[in-house]
Amino acid sequence: MQQSRSEGFVRGALLITAGSLISRILGVFYRPVAQIPLGEDGLALVSPPNAPYMLILAVSSTGLNVAVSRLVSQRLAVGDLRGARRVVRLSATVLGVLGLIFSVLFALAAPWMARVQGFPEATPGFLALAPAILMVTLEVSLRGLYQGMQQMRPAAMTMVIEQVGRVVVGLTGVFLLTPIALNLGAAAFNAGNTVGVFLGLVYVAYIYLRDRPMRDWTTVAPGVESWEKMSTWRLMREILAIAMPLSFLGAVLPLTQLADTALITNRLIAAGTDVAEAKRALSYITNATQLRDLPIIFAQALYVSLIPAISESMALGREEQARHRSAAAMRLTWLIGLPATIGLVAAARDAYGVLFTGPGWYVMAPLGWSTIFLMLQQTSSGILQGLGLIWLSVWNQLLGVVVKIVLTWWWTGMPALGASGAAWSTTVGFLLSAGLNLWVLRRRFGLGIGVRTNILRPLAASAVMAAALLWISPLLRSAIGWARLSGVAVIAVGILVYGAALLVLGGIRRADLELVPGVPPAVIDRLRRLRLLRDS
Repeated sequence: MQQSRSEGFVRGALLITAGSLISRILGVFYRPVAQIPLGEDGLALVSPPNAPYMLILAVSSTGLNVAVSRLVSQRLAVGDLRGARRVVRLSATVLGVLGLIFSVLFALAAPWMARVQGFPEATPGFLALAPAILMVTLEVSLRGLYQGMQQMRPAAMTMVIEQVGRVVVGLTGVFLLTPIALNLGAAAFNAGNTVGVFLGLVYVAYIYLRDRPMRDWTTVAPGVESWEKMSTWRLMREILAIAMPLSFLGAVLPLTQLADTALITNRLIAAGTDVAEAKRALSYITNATQLRDLPIIFAQALYVSLIPAISESMALGREEQARHRSAAAMRLTWLIGLPATIGLVAAARDAYGVLFTGPGWYVMAPLGWSTIFLMLQQTSSGILQGLGLIWLSVWNQLLGVVVKIVLTWWWTGMPALGASGAAWSTTVGFLLSAGLNLWVLRRRFGLGIGVRTNILRPLAASAVMAAALLWISPLLRSAIGWARLSGVAVIAVGILVYGAALLVLGGIRRADLELVPGVPPAVIDRLRRLRLLRDS
């Protein structure tokens, strides 16, 4: 039973991952192509609106989205379908009101936010993003419904549709408006996000109106006290008890980006760096972060799937099942996170060169080390929140952010480090947050790290991959000459070497491949006969 249940949530996570990957592939050249007309100076104007935009979304919608999915999952698990329906309807109303208020406030405060960050010319970009806040809040209420039902397909499809609209409309606007004014071209880049969100909202609304998933939610299991009869104020307290800490948690990444936007340029200028170069350094950090975030989408997908899955297990009193699901998620995080981290560090120049031009690759290696820690922090936060230990995950991450901000201010101002200091500070901050989360899970839930079962073999395979990359990277750069193509070749070699090394070292179990949709049983049996798969 445990195995089948964990397959359900892992397959849901993989479906979200597939949607995210397709979305990222569609948008992978968005920023590099926009760089052609905008240049580094234009790209620097794109970043300032994004951090406060994401911060507002964290406050207005992120926490409520997760609260909806978690509470819907709980009520469905105990048979309170009427209560689940009321949770969705009340949350949608609250989200709509909050979205409207924050959209208006964001637009009114646009000139001030641009000026405070030192980019007053970026005001049009803020205005272009303002309508997206309302649309996102409406969209996430419906996505929360489907995630609570543990149906991840609508969320995955929404990601793809949003990215298509973003890329097509955004790039069209960038090329048309940049010759008129650089800041208008940058604003078109931001406006692409708003159009993408609108298309995503239209799609998920269509799915909801077509399926009417709550149409039959009219029953309550015998002996269950339905939340349908709960007072509005009490139900709001139940929702906000989950949503508020998660809003704080969702604000953490935007806060780190906001700290980078506010601190990096000013600290570099104070240390004697040219103003134009200081602004470009912020663009380099943003570019490297975009690359670092590619493997993170798997941890984010696990996070989305874990909360309702573990909440369901705990609501039914199945703690061992919750522990089994958590262990499977942590193992997959190590299997993917370790090679992604080592690869970005060992092939920093090649990875950066696939998408971006210029000397910004020097921040890729120090930022690359944060990959595994951010992935562990995401997965462990999902487990803690599913267990109801929401505030612990919040405080742990906030402590990491405080350390990151302090170190960014200190290290970026050191001439010997410069922008690399900001990258290293991000790594240290997530190392602290992830470490605290894992410590809490061991103490409160009995979930260990699993050094022998989860880490040693993937780490050894990653070391083999790193050695291969360090040897072959300069050879491929010399032989191919074109940085984008040689970078792709280096990454492909790294993936192949890691996969082969992991199989030879016995780092993949039969159960791991059985969780992956589309892997033929014959392939699994063949690998097992070759003794390349472990049974446990």
